[in-house]
Parts: sequence; C-alpha cells; structure tokens
Amino acid sequence: MTAVASSCPSCGAGLEIHPDAGVLRCPYCRREIPLQAPPGVFGMPQVTITTNRLFTQPAPEMIRRQKLMALIFGVGAVVAVCAVMIPIFSIATSGSSVDVEEIAVGDTARVGVFEATVRGIDCTRETITQLDDPATTYDESSSTEKAAGKFCAVAFSVTNVGEKTDSYPTYSIEATSPTERVLQENGIAENYLTNTSYVLSEPIDPGKTVDHQLVFDVPADTTLAYLQIGDELSADAVIKVKFAS
Repeated sequence: MTAVASSCPSCGAGLEIHPDAGVLRCPYCRREIPLQAPPGVFGMPQVTITTNRLFTQPAPEMIRRQKLMALIFGVGAVVAVCAVMIPIFSIATSGSSVDVEEIAVGDTARVGVFEATVRGIDCTRETITQLDDPATTYDESSSTEKAAGKFCAVAFSVTNVGEKTDSYPTYSIEATSPTERVLQENGIAENYLTNTSYVLSEPIDPGKTVDHQLVFDVPADTTLAYLQIGDELSADAVIKVKFAS
C-alpha cells in the first residue's frame, strides 16, 4: 500500500483522489499529481489518504482572497463615512466664518437674480385691521390682528434683474433683535395690511418690481434691529439691513 500526502504542494489545500483519471487533484489550484504504481505492481495501486484536515482549513489562496475582500469593504466603509461627515463638518465649522454684509435702509443689495431694497419701517401699530372690501362684510373682531407687543411693518421691494422668471428666496428673510433674537413674522397681519397674497413667493418676471409689506410681531421688551434679506445660499454673503436704534 502506498501512502500519499494529503496536502497540495502548491497551495497546501487537501487533495482529492480521482481514480478514473489516475490523479490526485487540488480543488483550489487544480494541480494534479499522477498516481503511480509501486515497482512490480500492475494496475491501479491502493492508496491511503490522510483526511484529518481535509476541508477543515481554507486554502492559503482563499484566505488571501478573504483578507483582500475584507480590506476592500473596510476601505469602502471609511470612504462612505467620510463622504457623509465631511460636508456636515464643513457646514458646522463654517458658521463662524460666513461673511456678513450690513446695509442701511434705502440701500439696494443683490440677492441672486434680484435687487432688494428696504424702503422704510413703521413700528407704531399694536393692531392691524383688514382693509375694507365693498363687496364683503367683515366682523370687526375677526378682521383685526393684535400684536403681542408692537407690529413693525417693513416696506420691501424686489426687482428681477435676471433673464428668467423666478421667485424671491423668502426662506432667507429673518428679523432679529439687537441680541439676535428671532422675531416672528405675522402672515395674517401682512395680508390685512396689503390686502393681497404673499407676492414675494410668486413667480416674478424679468424686469418686474414687486412691493410688499413684511410685518413682524416685536415684543415690548425688545426692538427690531436687523432684517436679513439674503443668506450665503442666495447671495455672496449674509445680507442684513440695520435699523437705527
């Protein structure tokens, strides 16, 4: 009886016997080892193969492939995490370095394709009543809006100086106090004061100018100090109109 080694000499994997072909064959690297009869013996020899570790240990080539795949997946995961976190980190850290441009009442600023101007401000009203409509009868109690403090009505004009119809970026409009406290815009009071819809959010044709009254409810313990009319997404810098104290 001839004893034959159970490990492939090329990759170390267990060998499989193929009597019909007269060879031992490695299932991984496909190397074949001829089965030779001992001297003086004719026909196919009897072969004893040690199989203690057959298929219980991956071939070295398979181990290398597994390590390579694990490395590829690991690098891909790191790249994906960086792709998500870097923009978030940039936004979080860039807040303190955003340019702020302060302008005065009456100055015109470029906000995207628009030229925007705050023409005046009136902070004397505590209530705003809907304008009379001859065709409709209103209940006085339901057509008057009362401020928590005082209403500040800001006369605001925008002109589309671009080549396409567009809407003003109203998301960038924000009124604040001297301590950067955000003041609430009152849409009902605006509708009562102008007797029209929120025209700034509607499409504005090139060359057209739209006038609107922005109304903010200013608490009694503070004042309207700034009106932001453009941010870094709609202009080259955050644009704030500063009101005289």
